[in-house]
Amino acid sequence: MPPRRVALWALAWLLQCLWAGGALAQLPDTIERVKPSVVLVGTYAATDNPRFRYVGAGFVVGDGLRVVTSAHVVTRMNMLSPDGQALAVQVRSGPVAWLMRKARVIELNLEQDLALLQIEGPPVAALQVASSDHVREGDELAFMGFPIGGVLGFASVTHRAGVASITTMALPSPTSQQLSERAILSLRAGPVQVLQLDATAYPGNSGGPLFDPRSGAVLGVISMVHIKSTREAAMSQPSGISYAIPSRYVLELLARHQSAP
Repeated sequence: MPPRRVALWALAWLLQCLWAGGALAQLPDTIERVKPSVVLVGTYAATDNPRFRYVGAGFVVGDGLRVVTSAHVVTRMNMLSPDGQALAVQVRSGPVAWLMRKARVIELNLEQDLALLQIEGPPVAALQVASSDHVREGDELAFMGFPIGGVLGFASVTHRAGVASITTMALPSPTSQQLSERAILSLRAGPVQVLQLDATAYPGNSGGPLFDPRSGAVLGVISMVHIKSTREAAMSQPSGISYAIPSRYVLELLARHQSAP
C-alpha cells in the first residue's frame, strides 16, 4: 500500500477514535439531560400492594404529555392486569421521587412494536426525536431504562451500545413450519428495520430511549423482548445482543397524531 494511502487511512482512523471518545466523554452530561424525560410505565390499583406495578420504560416527547414506549409493554400489561387496574405512568419529581399520572393509549403498533400514550397533568420535559437515517454500523450510542424494575428502587441505568448491525425484525425460516405467527404477520406487513446492538438489555429496558451520547436526541426505542421473539425465537438463553426500533418509525408515529387531542 502506498505511504500516502497508509497515512490517509491512519488519519481517518484517528479522527474516528477522537469522535467516539469525545461523544463518550460527553455522556455524563447528556445523561443528566435525558434522565428527567425517561418514565416508568405500568399499572395502578389502589387495592394492590404495591399499588404500582412496573412493566417497562418510556420517554416523554412532543408537548410534554405524550409518552413513547414499546407495544409489547402495553400488551403485557393487558395480560397481567386484572379488572380494576389502570394504565399509569410515573414521572420524576426530583432525584429519587416519582409522581403517578393516569395514561391512555393513543396508538398501538404491534408490527413496529411502538405505542404512543397520553398522560394527564402538567407537561414534563420532553426529548427530541431525531431521524435515524444517518445512523451507521459502528456508531456508539447509549440507552436508558430500568433493567431490574423496582427491586432496589426505581433508579435509571444507562448503558453504552455500539450499532453492530442494521437488519430487519423478522427473518424467513427455511420451512413454513418454522415460521411463528408473529413472524408471518411481520413478513406480510413488510420488513421492519431494526438496530442490533452489542449490549445486553433486559425486559425492564424495553421502551426506553436509545440516544445520541452527544446531543441526547432519541435515535431508537429498546425492543429486546419483542424482536427476540422473532429473530431469536429458538434461543432459550440470553445472547448478549439487543435490538432497537429506529426513530424513523417513531417520527412517523408522532406525525400521525400531531393534531390529536
